[in-house]
Amino acid sequence: DASGKCRAIDKDMTSLTFRVISQTMLPGGDDHIGAAIERASGDYFGSISWTFVYRFFGLPQWAPHPGRRRMLRAENFLRTSVAELIAARQSNSGGRNDLFARLSEARHPETGESIGPELLRDSLLTFMMVGHETTAKALTWMLYLLSQSEEWTQRLRDEIARVAGNEAIGPAHIDRLQLTQQVVKEALRLYPPVPSITRHAASDVELGGLQIAAGTLINIPIFALHRHRNIWRDPDCFDPTRFAPEAEAKIGRTQFMPFGAGPRTCIGAAFALIEATAVLATLIRGARFRLKTGHRPVPVSRVSLAPKGGMPMRVEMRETA
Repeated sequence: DASGKCRAIDKDMTSLTFRVISQTMLPGGDDHIGAAIERASGDYFGSISWTFVYRFFGLPQWAPHPGRRRMLRAENFLRTSVAELIAARQSNSGGRNDLFARLSEARHPETGESIGPELLRDSLLTFMMVGHETTAKALTWMLYLLSQSEEWTQRLRDEIARVAGNEAIGPAHIDRLQLTQQVVKEALRLYPPVPSITRHAASDVELGGLQIAAGTLINIPIFALHRHRNIWRDPDCFDPTRFAPEAEAKIGRTQFMPFGAGPRTCIGAAFALIEATAVLATLIRGARFRLKTGHRPVPVSRVSLAPKGGMPMRVEMRETA
């Protein structure tokens, strides 16, 4: 906003990343459909934390579930809407080479069978829902951290000017925006979009003197791991130099896990890092972000790591020529 008005940056980032993921994966449909899907996804995520809690404690399906009806309505709408977009796309592919086209053409390596219509729909829906929500939270925290560090904001602007000038940030620039990528990763360390993950023990194992039986559900607190004083120097300090090439090479694989680890590592990790780098560089070059006076964004751990009270920020456009 040229006048520097206060905006709900967390909501802006959600809208932005939703448009990015939907246009990347399944171009098609008018703005009205896109907006309706975006609203429905908000209703769905608004109550999904209760679903995880109920499953974690093994509570029965009939137990009271706040927001269940709203969540089910949103789920039905999302499935129907994406199915309709798929049908429209299949009747007019336009020769596009996006995720939809690649999934449609995929074949099982052993049987040669193509992906079924229900699995295609659910796969696209999963990418759309999870892919935009987590990246939106990550960008929100990145802008917050940079609003508190004029030094790193300026370092990023200098790098962006050197690498891209006034050109739109594109594929040719991503690998060269090394400082920007360091900021992205440090923000993911301090504020991992998925603050905890769960895994089932594959076999009997001993952890810290405690015997864990095979099949036990284990919670891995990523937020705590990323700030553990035994494995990070000044863990609460914002220091992107941790991810300079020489320093990053010394970080253990299970020390930094914003996308999980092992066979269940987030399939969209590379996409998310590229998107976050491009969007962050574009925003920082084009605008100044200042946290609303008196607001203190406390991280709240749900399915994703959200700032309590949102992220109100004053946005002022910059002259970049």
